[in-house]
Amino acid sequence: MNPREYEVNVAEFYKSQGYETELTPLSGDYGVDVFAKKGKEKIAIQAKMYGSSTRKINRQTIMELHGAKDFFDCTRAILVTDGTLLPDAITVAEKLKIEIVYFDGISANNPLMFYSYELTFEKIWEDYIIPLQGKVLTRSNGDTNQIKKADWSGIERLTSNGKPGKIKIEIFKQTVNKLLKDGFITRDEINQNYTGRASSGVMLILSQVPFFKISENPLGLKNTK
Repeated sequence: MNPREYEVNVAEFYKSQGYETELTPLSGDYGVDVFAKKGKEKIAIQAKMYGSSTRKINRQTIMELHGAKDFFDCTRAILVTDGTLLPDAITVAEKLKIEIVYFDGISANNPLMFYSYELTFEKIWEDYIIPLQGKVLTRSNGDTNQIKKADWSGIERLTSNGKPGKIKIEIFKQTVNKLLKDGFITRDEINQNYTGRASSGVMLILSQVPFFKISENPLGLKNTK
């Protein structure tokens, strides 16, 4: 894979997440390789395929991306790489709120892992859960959940048997915060914190987040970031 193919795969991943993407020219791109747009959101993305080399991303790269974000009136900036960052680059990214994403580039369906300096429930909900509205989620046993509505009040869904229901946002927030803090939560813990006993729905929905995975023994969710 060459660097341009890596950029194409990065663009394809964000397209699969509901963004309109635009690849910039090979030269004169001011440090932005892909623009991703959705509603009022416009992301400046720089793709660095360094995984097969000894090069590491330095703070100058981060600072240039920050400048390009402002130059193109973007709402945020993301550096996508299969390599590693120097410590000072991570420090600058934290200060300038540049998101750093690891992506191997092999397939647009591969999960992304975040070097997250401000990974919060709100960010996860906005980036991964709200976009599920209108989609059908399928469990390993074939049962489905159709997400009728996803907003800041919670999830309205239709189960395989046609039964409508709503899961309030509070249980998602409690579950995500536990995953961010401890890295794991059991299904029983989710049930204990929610009188609606919708733990299977909570797990299915949150497992759509690339770095949250369902664990079988014990049954629950784990944070793989």
